[in-house]
Amino acid sequence: MKKTRLFTLIALVVLLSQGGVTLPVQAGTSTGDGGYYDLPICLPGLYQSTPATCVPLGSSQSIKALSELGFPYPIRDLPAASPDPSLSELPEYLARITSNGEVPVYASLEAATSDGTIINTIPGGGSRYVTMYSSREVNGRTFVQTEGGGWVEATPFYSWPRSQGLEFSATPKNDFGWTIVETPSYSSPSFSAPTVAQYAKYDVIQIYQTRAAEGYDWFEIGPQEWVPAVKARVVVVDTQKPAGVERDRWINIDLYNQTMAVYEKGRLIFAALIATGSGELYSDPGVYQVYEKFETHTMQGSYKSDRSDFYFLQSVPWSLYYNNAQAIHGIYWPTTLGFKQSHGCVNMFPGDAHWVYNWADVGDYVYVHDPSGQTPMPTPTPAPTATPAMTPTPSANQP
Repeated sequence: MKKTRLFTLIALVVLLSQGGVTLPVQAGTSTGDGGYYDLPICLPGLYQSTPATCVPLGSSQSIKALSELGFPYPIRDLPAASPDPSLSELPEYLARITSNGEVPVYASLEAATSDGTIINTIPGGGSRYVTMYSSREVNGRTFVQTEGGGWVEATPFYSWPRSQGLEFSATPKNDFGWTIVETPSYSSPSFSAPTVAQYAKYDVIQIYQTRAAEGYDWFEIGPQEWVPAVKARVVVVDTQKPAGVERDRWINIDLYNQTMAVYEKGRLIFAALIATGSGELYSDPGVYQVYEKFETHTMQGSYKSDRSDFYFLQSVPWSLYYNNAQAIHGIYWPTTLGFKQSHGCVNMFPGDAHWVYNWADVGDYVYVHDPSGQTPMPTPTPAPTATPAMTPTPSANQP
C-alpha cells in the first residue's frame, strides 16, 4: 500500500516538474561590469519566496505546488505505532450459548449430562456468553463450567477482534482515521474517477482536507487520492481542553465520527475506533468523570417488551463507568466498529479498551460530543426491563 502511494507521489512530482509550472525567479545576477552570471538551482525544499542566491526550479517547484494543495513537506508517516499486541488477550476464557431458548445451569457435569439438578437458568436471547473455567465433551455435546461452578451447554470460542488503535509519540499535524470497509481510493472526489489504490478494512489513513461532492464528504488522503467519508472515520485532532474539563487528562468521544482520542498535557497520546449508542439508546453528550473501573464485569438486560433482545455477557473486559450505566468497555463478540450500534456504552476492541483502562484513573474526564449536533443533549438512560446484573449504580448495565 505504501509503495503504491509512493509511486503515485513520485509520478506527480515528475508531472509537475515537467508541466510548465513557472515561478517568477531571477535568472541571473549582475557582475557589476555589465555582465551576468547564472544562479545555481536551489536544493529541493519549500521556498515561499524566491531566494537571492539560487533558483527554486525542478523539485522545489513541485514541492511548492504540493504545498499549495495543502500537503506538508516532507509528507511524513503519523508519529504513532500500534500498542502491545498482548493487550488484546482477554482476561478470561469464554463460551457462547448457541441455542435461542432458555438454557439450564446444572449443579455438576454429571447433572448436566443426565438432565439432573438445575441450579439456575439463563433466559433466551441472541447474544449470550459465559465465562469458561473448564470444558468437557460428552456424547457429542460440549459443556462448560462457568462462574459459580455451574455447568451449561455452550461452545468455547477463541477468536475475537484483535484490531488496535494508535499510540502517539507526538501530536500529528493533520487529522487521520481508518477505513471501515474495503475501499478503493479515487484520483478525484468522485465515484466515476479512476481508482488509485485499494485499502483494506481498518487501514490507517491521513486526512489533509475534506470536500463535498456527489452528495458525500470526501477525504483527501494523498496527492490526487480521495476516499469517501462513508467508508472511513476521522479523528479530528484538537488539543484544546474542553470546557468543564479540570484536569490535563481527558478522553474525547466523538459521536459523529465514531472515534476516541485520549489527551494528556496538551498532546494526543492515543486514538481508536469506537461504536456508541444508537437510536433511543444513544450515548449522552456531556462532560463526565470516570467513577468506577472493572477488569471484568457481567452485563445483562433487554429493552423490548417481549425480551427478544435479551443479552447476557459475562466477563465483559476493562469497563470504565462514567455516566450512570454508560461505560467504555471492550467487546469480544463479533461486530464492526465505526457505526452506532450499542445500548448506550462506548464499545472498543479489547486491546484498545485495555489500553484506556490501564491509562485512566477514577476521576479522569470523559468528554462526549457530537460535532454535527444531531445527538440530543442528555436524557436519563433508559432502564432495561430485565433484573439488573451486578452494577456500581442502581441502573442496569448496558453493553
